[in-house]
Amino acid sequence: MELRPIDDAAALSGLRVVDVSLGTSAVGSGLASNLPGVLLRDLGAEVTRVRSAHRSTLDAGVDFERVWQRGTTVIEVDHESPEAAPRILALAAEADVVFLSGPEELLEGRGIGYAELAARNPRTVVGRVRPTHTARGSLPDLELLVAARAGLPTQIRGHRGGAVFPDLAVASAGAGLAVTVGALATLYERETTGVGGWVETSLADGLRAILPMIIGRVEVSSPATDLLWRDQGPADGFAYRCADGDYIQLWFGAKGAYEAFLQEVGDEPSEKGYTADLVSGALTERGRRWAATFATAERADWLDRLSRAGIRCEPVLRPGEALTDPHVRETGLSVTSEDPDLGPVTVLGPVARVTATSTLTAAPADAAYPGGIAYTGGIADTGARPGASTRLLSGVRVLDLAAYLAGPVTAQVLGDLGADVVKVEPMSGDVHRSMEPMFAAGQRGKRAVAVDLKAPGAAQVLEGLFRWSHVLHHNARVGLADRLGYDEATVRMSNPDVVYSHSSGFGPTGPRAPLPANDHLMQALSGIEAGQGGADSPPTFMAWGAIDVTGGWLSACAVIAALYARKRSGAGQSVSTSLLGSALTLKSGAYVRGGTAVGGPVLDGEQTGYGAAYRLYQAGDGEWFALAVPDAGAWERLRQVVAISGLPDAPPPLRRAGEGRQDAERLLEEVFRAEPAEAWVRRLTAADVPVEAVAQVDRRGFVARVLDDPLTRQSGRVASFDWGARGRTETPGCQFGVGPAPRPTGRPGIPGLGEHTAEVLAELGFDADARAALAASRTVRSDG
Repeated sequence: MELRPIDDAAALSGLRVVDVSLGTSAVGSGLASNLPGVLLRDLGAEVTRVRSAHRSTLDAGVDFERVWQRGTTVIEVDHESPEAAPRILALAAEADVVFLSGPEELLEGRGIGYAELAARNPRTVVGRVRPTHTARGSLPDLELLVAARAGLPTQIRGHRGGAVFPDLAVASAGAGLAVTVGALATLYERETTGVGGWVETSLADGLRAILPMIIGRVEVSSPATDLLWRDQGPADGFAYRCADGDYIQLWFGAKGAYEAFLQEVGDEPSEKGYTADLVSGALTERGRRWAATFATAERADWLDRLSRAGIRCEPVLRPGEALTDPHVRETGLSVTSEDPDLGPVTVLGPVARVTATSTLTAAPADAAYPGGIAYTGGIADTGARPGASTRLLSGVRVLDLAAYLAGPVTAQVLGDLGADVVKVEPMSGDVHRSMEPMFAAGQRGKRAVAVDLKAPGAAQVLEGLFRWSHVLHHNARVGLADRLGYDEATVRMSNPDVVYSHSSGFGPTGPRAPLPANDHLMQALSGIEAGQGGADSPPTFMAWGAIDVTGGWLSACAVIAALYARKRSGAGQSVSTSLLGSALTLKSGAYVRGGTAVGGPVLDGEQTGYGAAYRLYQAGDGEWFALAVPDAGAWERLRQVVAISGLPDAPPPLRRAGEGRQDAERLLEEVFRAEPAEAWVRRLTAADVPVEAVAQVDRRGFVARVLDDPLTRQSGRVASFDWGARGRTETPGCQFGVGPAPRPTGRPGIPGLGEHTAEVLAELGFDADARAALAASRTVRSDG
């Protein structure tokens, strides 16, 4: 069968979005308030950005919004003026989707909220990123303060002991993705009901959304759960300094890669293999030997040598540098546009692509296959499961052929919105079943079917699943789906109108397309681990799974947009995302001008922060606290509290590339060492200076901080379920609320291997004899 893209409008063509952000900072919460508009713009929506004319001093000299807001209409308002609210309400009245971010006193306090917007236009979908509210009190939308309260600075292995400034804005990214997913799902539902609704989240929710791999607890532990839910994961990030001072990142996840590398560098063979050495800590000692080996040659030589040996490696780059990489340019992940002030700049291009697809040859609409189910060609007659809700994605059937972490997260998010998700895995189980924290991060709420895709009877089972599904999602390496029989052309032979979603490592084309990919390599290419390492310092790898999970959320956004487009047009949709695009999204404020990468504020080599006004400080008792000064007024109040000479009248701009530590930092470091952290937090809080004590916690304490807050539990953000041998298990649940009607109730827990095989086969039309034959031939495994 031949596939042809339809030369038609983009997935969200004709959609009008008003993105309102008042009293926020691009540095403090930029991805939360900008990413929704960016994603919908790149999917074809018309976006109007309404922002404060009064900018945060944290953003002085920072060009993030220049990149994020390209291609949108930008309107500035004086948020202190009484004319601001009527103007915003007038703009919003004509919009399909309205995103709101900023303090409640500037929005709801002035009549800019869901109630007012819905009264003017009942079809409006409102996405709200609210300030963080916990039992310990409220926090403004400043990433650093949210991270400090959670204890995140203690979960980074830095160059020194103590709390480390988190350069990666996971909370902001998670909030931006969560509110986008919720808004798109509500928009999809509106096509049926004609009525809009609301979705809301916060930076604290966003942190849990992106870090489920390291947030969890079980009643009965195992070495795997201890590795990430008790401890901080592997100590070695596998990035090594070469003879020219540049760093190279290794990854051994591909089959045979570890053994091939040991042979290539002349290290002794491993008796137990990569996973056992990783869990036991044996790799740490090997890493010390490898450091000396890599210091003998320049990075370009190592990249060439290891690549020729089939060993996956990538250069460790600074934020923005990957935008000039030939592969990134060829795949459209970087684009060059004309900036009105800077001239030609190269920025991140679309990271999710949705294309309407027609098929030239396909199964007729009434064709049946031996299992008995017929292709029906639509979602209207879904045959929803008994008792299922009709909200959001209820009735949508998702075939999850993904593995590892990034792929399964997509289907889990769809399941949280009411979709019926069937996970297909090998007879031996998903490769991450033995790495339980990774598995738990992306497998809630699914039904599980075990199939040997290479068995003679597998094609018949797959065809039934193809016809059953409205969405098929996978993250196989480019070419693997063709070999295993679930490539797009084959699937559309059975189901022409399916939403076919492929989340690849490096994209479907380009020189890196067929190569294995993982979080390590993407942290290197995107500038994440170099940025976290700080100026003139080694890279710092974070074993958080943040890029994988971000990739899952991005794919979920694209899949829901595709479902919306399919509902409007009736055409099948193709969705393409990549792990590389997800990594670059987390550093998407970077750009290249005149051959030089401009990556935004630079973390100092001591990993304390971006400058005097936005960083961690250590007090006289050795404890740490976070200071985030967003404006000149707060800086003046700070000056009055510390009462020392030499501080400038205005907060100094954040550190740029090539700049050292600021004089104001040294002055504040000295004065803060005079008293305990608790005293400084109390005094600064009383003076209305944004500050937060860093929770000094181990991994278990961190998990408790983010799961056990009473308000977090009351809002339903924690999933609690029984998980086989692990007993009672708790992980982050769905990290956004919806209304006015409640969110659909999904399946609890994580399915066992093959738990629902018989149930699903029966739904597909396989009778008892056919199911027994499939089991006897070892085509399927049924433990249900």
